[in-house]
Parts: sequence; structure tokens; C-alpha cells
Amino acid sequence: MCFKVVERFSVCGCLYFQHAVDPCEAYGQRGHVVQEKVVLVGYACEKHAARRGGSTPRGCNWPDSGYSSKGF
Repeated sequence: MCFKVVERFSVCGCLYFQHAVDPCEAYGQRGHVVQEKVVLVGYACEKHAARRGGSTPRGCNWPDSGYSSKGF
């Protein structure tokens, strides 16, 4: 079974980063399904954090997954 890891912000659910598909032998064959695995990161995206009055609640400092999509 193929997997695709998708990182989403934990509060708003917006896309943070989408990784490439990790293919199996059946990849590309008719009827084959790619299983999506969601990893929650950070708090809220810039758009939704602005509505809430900041990027994270006061006093909270939650780490993300450690991977960055910047520079790619």
C-alpha cells in the first residue's frame, strides 16, 4: 500500500506541507489507492492566526514536525 504524508496545522487544518508519495509495487495500477496520513503541526496558519489575534495562544510554544517546506 502506498502512503502520502500530509502535514496540516492542528487548529485550522490548512496545509503546511505535502510530501511525495512513498510508492509500493502496485503504484500506478488501476484501482490502487494511496493512503493519506495526516500529521498535525504547529497551531494555526498565518491567515487563521491573524483572525485569532496572534500566531499561538499566549504562553504556548508548540513545536512543529521539525521539517520545513521553506527553500524547496
